[in-house]
Amino acid sequence: MNVLHTIKGILVSDLLVDIPAERMQLDDSLRDVYGLDSLGYVELRVCIEQTFGITVDDDDFSPEHFSTLGGIQTLVEHLLKDRETVG
Repeated sequence: MNVLHTIKGILVSDLLVDIPAERMQLDDSLRDVYGLDSLGYVELRVCIEQTFGITVDDDDFSPEHFSTLGGIQTLVEHLLKDRETVG
């Protein structure tokens, strides 16, 4: 599963972001470029958890990880790696 491609798909399909997936860049701001509001961030968190079978702890649900597309990708890849190590 390509993490970045999947996250872009969530943004376009589930959160109805108007930017086409092929134009999305890693440093794009989720708020400024994609227009996510507080509810959008919560929806994104839930979609990521369901799609990837991971849990985003409250400590990880932070601006450090949820500011840019690249931040989300890094977090998801880290959580997937941790899951594989534990499981």
